[in-house]
Amino acid sequence: MKNSLVWYKTTMFMKQKIFHIILVLSIIAASGENKLLYGQIKNIQKLKTVVIDPGHGGSDPGAVGKTSREKDIVLKVSLKLGDYIKENFKDVNVVYTRTDDRHVELYKRAEIANKNHADLFISIHVNSFKTGTPYGTETFVMGTSKNAANLQVAKLENSAILTEENYQANYDGFDPNDPENHIIFSLYQNANLTQSLFFAQLTQENFTEKLKRFDRGVKQAGFLVLWKTTMPSVLVELGFISNAEEEKYLNSAKGQEELAISLFDSFVAYKSYYDGENYDVKIKPVHAENKNTENNSKNSDNKVEATSGNKEKITSDVSDGEKTEENIEKNNGAESSKIYSPDQIVYKIQIKTSPEKIELIPENFKSYQNVSVYLQDGIYKYTIGEDTDYNKIIKLFEQAKKDFKDCFIVKFKNGERI
Repeated sequence: MKNSLVWYKTTMFMKQKIFHIILVLSIIAASGENKLLYGQIKNIQKLKTVVIDPGHGGSDPGAVGKTSREKDIVLKVSLKLGDYIKENFKDVNVVYTRTDDRHVELYKRAEIANKNHADLFISIHVNSFKTGTPYGTETFVMGTSKNAANLQVAKLENSAILTEENYQANYDGFDPNDPENHIIFSLYQNANLTQSLFFAQLTQENFTEKLKRFDRGVKQAGFLVLWKTTMPSVLVELGFISNAEEEKYLNSAKGQEELAISLFDSFVAYKSYYDGENYDVKIKPVHAENKNTENNSKNSDNKVEATSGNKEKITSDVSDGEKTEENIEKNNGAESSKIYSPDQIVYKIQIKTSPEKIELIPENFKSYQNVSVYLQDGIYKYTIGEDTDYNKIIKLFEQAKKDFKDCFIVKFKNGERI
């Protein structure tokens, strides 16, 4: 009888554990439809300490754009994020790996998190590429990757150790420039992978759904800064400093505030899950209400104004000689009389961007006719083609790539970029 009772209790315990594991995995897998089942997974311990890691610093500027540096952008976003957490969760200890422009070795960042017994580690970075085409946000967790793009991001961030003294000793002889060295991470088993993936998924969903940022996904790669952390850890790439449009956004007060609030929302959702309680906390943006002030003042001389958010179009005072987007197309030979319903998606091919207006004549666009233009975040963007049939626009895209190698397809709805 006693043995039967033990067997019964053991069986029920294992069933509960399996149910909890399946529940967590189902939450992570439900892309775009995460529903936090508060109280279903109850952690006796509360989330009490978060370590925020602004990447690079000091002699290591990180990625460098035309007007800004990674180390400065991520520090501002990190400090804002920490302030939001401290203001709204008095029970949470916020620890930074740096609060000013100083150099902190990668292994010491993990040490700070471990020594403070952190429950969550968030390393904040911005991305860069050799061309200005890539854009969007992505969040990494610790792991190996055979994907060349993911490996390149890890190599770029890991190269920070080259500015450190005795880096070979501190990182077991690791050489960030040798792809074969990344095999070391295949020997590392991340005990916190499930929780790390969950926070990463929350982060990407908030960036995508609330800020309408392009979603590059949740990925795994071998980052030294995550290697020896002993808690759920992520590395967030806020955007591409090598992309002129994104650099302007990343370097703006509005952009930094929005990114920090988005990360804070992810933290709130994760703490709700971790603690088994529903924390309904919202941050009211300061800069969002005046988000067009800079663009409007900048363009007040030529009467071009942008609408709110990332969905922008050209409007103007035609009586002063300026053309609306529709008139620009007609004067460039489009003569389009197409009328689309509000719910239709219209595809175009973006071929060029410029901080200054370019005269819409074929000579300026490799003899292409019917070029149109829209304004987004103070940047003029030029497109060709216009169709609701994606297959048709693809054919034009294949042709346009021969003349504009960095071109890509954009979508419009009700006359606005989406």
